[in-house]
Amino acid sequence: MPAVFAWDQLDAKLDNKATKKRRFVLFTSVAASTIAVIASSIFYFGGQSNELQSENNKINNVVIDKNQNNKIDNKQANELNIPIQTQGNKKITQSNHLQSSVAVSNKSQQNIEIVTNLNSLENEEVVNTNNEISSIINHIVSEDFSSKQLEIFPIYFGNLLQSNLITIKPQEPAKRNLSAWAFEVGYDQNQTSVLYSATPSLEKYVHKNYLERMKQSEFALSAAQLHFALRYKLSQKWSISAGLGWMQNRTQQNFHFRDSMPATLAQGNTADAFGNYPIFGYLGLGPEVNYQGISNISMISVPVGAIFDYPINRSWSITSEALIQANYLSAQKGNTLNYQLLSLQDINSGVYRDLLWSAKVGVGVQKEISNRAKLGVRINTQGMFTPLYKQNSAVQNRAWSVGLSAFYVWRLF
Repeated sequence: MPAVFAWDQLDAKLDNKATKKRRFVLFTSVAASTIAVIASSIFYFGGQSNELQSENNKINNVVIDKNQNNKIDNKQANELNIPIQTQGNKKITQSNHLQSSVAVSNKSQQNIEIVTNLNSLENEEVVNTNNEISSIINHIVSEDFSSKQLEIFPIYFGNLLQSNLITIKPQEPAKRNLSAWAFEVGYDQNQTSVLYSATPSLEKYVHKNYLERMKQSEFALSAAQLHFALRYKLSQKWSISAGLGWMQNRTQQNFHFRDSMPATLAQGNTADAFGNYPIFGYLGLGPEVNYQGISNISMISVPVGAIFDYPINRSWSITSEALIQANYLSAQKGNTLNYQLLSLQDINSGVYRDLLWSAKVGVGVQKEISNRAKLGVRINTQGMFTPLYKQNSAVQNRAWSVGLSAFYVWRLF
């Protein structure tokens, strides 16, 4: 039995020795790896430090000699890529004493740190502005920017913000220049009527009660007008306009009377446009006139004129217009009185002219609802220069109207 226990004790001792041997090998491997990493780091950062020191020495060796007209060695300038200014016949470098330390990373490192210390500028003959000194540093740094990638670590972030970085200021969007042309559409609702007067040289051709009968029996009615126009803006306030329109002149007649019959004399006298001769007296009563209806004259107009806009604020403005219109009669409907016999007479092309000239003026306000559109209203009035009756008529009857118009203007393009 003792021999068995002896073998067990021997096995236990052998196992302990094997375990200690494995631990020794593991610790040795870890220590060797650590030493290798430390040695590599020293070699790596030591080489970087030498390179930085070499760049620093090159810059510190560039010293401007005060007694040599501040000349810099061209070879050194070319080697460091430092620009030289020429003033007259002298090449002037940046300063007498330039002490700078520029830390530039190697090709594998992506961080850049720039620290510039300017101590003294003693020579008054040297052009030494901060912009010139910065140009030297930026010139050297720009070469490294072109060949190295930038990597920002938190420890260098503050220095990076202090460097001369170029920032681009966002530009405001350019204002769009709108066209000077604009399109206008408008609708008028006018109260229309006809004014009558006798031609002084032909008063004897007109019945003595004609003007009074027309004044008592004819009433103005509302009439619609529609126009389209093309505007051209001459200035901030003035525009010219030309277009096409449709307009009406509506009146209501209510004739209920019986008047005297005129006596005319044709011998030795000339007839007017309707074949009437001068009246030299009145006989008995004529036939009774009973009529109630509406006289309607439709015209195609071509308005041309000027528009003036006076701004009140950014949105509202006062607007006015003055137009000359050429009106072509397109339809006539209704009846009127013969100015000599006081009898009913149809309105037709044999009584009225084909072309009538009129003027229109208006004033109102308009609101700019967008950059290209305006909406407004005007109070307007318009009257005929040309009488409705044909030339050489003894009566001059001119239509006129007053009302309210609404319009919309839209800038083209």
